[in-house]
Amino acid sequence: MSNERTAHTRALLVGPFPPPVGGDTVLTANLSRSRFWSGSGIVIERVDTSAGDRVRLPDERLRPGDLLRGVRAVMRTAARLGRSDVVLLWGNNRFVVTAGLGIMLCCRLARRPILVKVFGGYLAERIGRLPHPWRRSAVALLGGAECVLAETRALARALVVEAGLPADRVVFLPNFIPSVAAAEARHGRRFSGKCVFFGQMKREKGIFDIVEALGGRDDCSCDFFGPFVERDRPAFLDAIRERSNLRYRGVAEPGTVSRAAGEYDVLLLPTYHPSEGYPAVVLEAYAAGIPVISTRWRSIPEIVIDGETGLLVSARAPSEILGALDALRSDPERYEAMARKASAFVRSFSEDEVVGRLLVPRVLAAARRRRRVRC
Repeated sequence: MSNERTAHTRALLVGPFPPPVGGDTVLTANLSRSRFWSGSGIVIERVDTSAGDRVRLPDERLRPGDLLRGVRAVMRTAARLGRSDVVLLWGNNRFVVTAGLGIMLCCRLARRPILVKVFGGYLAERIGRLPHPWRRSAVALLGGAECVLAETRALARALVVEAGLPADRVVFLPNFIPSVAAAEARHGRRFSGKCVFFGQMKREKGIFDIVEALGGRDDCSCDFFGPFVERDRPAFLDAIRERSNLRYRGVAEPGTVSRAAGEYDVLLLPTYHPSEGYPAVVLEAYAAGIPVISTRWRSIPEIVIDGETGLLVSARAPSEILGALDALRSDPERYEAMARKASAFVRSFSEDEVVGRLLVPRVLAAARRRRRVRC
């Protein structure tokens, strides 16, 4: 380890940084700031692939600006490969199978190991929808990566079984909570009906289901934090205008979500977003010691353990959201038990565990192998 630290491993992190504020961009920024890099002798350089302030829609068509951004990301990565020992490609499923393939090809030609982390849980399905020649190229380039880091256990299985990636190249690497983000869990309080939503403000995240469930109630309230997708801004603001128990509070600054969540009783996330993986806001709510009401959607049940760390409801089912809130209100001991279990559950998603124990050793091992090949 001492020789590695003396030599300094240079890692090029290619991924989206804020703005906009969202799960992908905040997670990439948190990763770049992790204390485990310098502590392990790793120097991080960055290539920002963010689309800017605009919040994207699911399955939105590629625009000319997206293509230009992808080409720019490939060129910037290629220009820095000469001074990089290893590349970390962090991206959503669409970026990974478009510009990401160009970045992987550049790394292969330059003989630089690349670790590919895909956000969400949709990559296997995205690969399956590609035209045949494109699909073959995607599988070949992903299969030739040092490893593909899957955010969810379901995605890790699907990449092997459905997409056909080599099993030894697919590694489960969940999202993590930065060490500085965890707020002091507040136990021993009764459920009072104070709900919160953190996330991008789009209908696929269930924001209108929350409005329908809670609108007009005098025993429950919900504050909404997050950047809007412009498609849904007018309708949402109009829907809550006459409902005093529902408020839009703007965008929560990165790094403040866990502390802010501690002021509430429960996180509401009735999502049916197509590419949902492990939403970081769930982990941040747990770090604040509050349970979560979310949906039986994709990999959500892997991190919201029904009846233990929160309650699961059906997608697009406002009445079930209200029923879950009534269940928490009527059983204070159960609510308190969920809060305790949520705090305990999130420890396996800490920065120490995910970055320090799982990711950094793989980065160092990839750099060692490259040095041996060069020698």
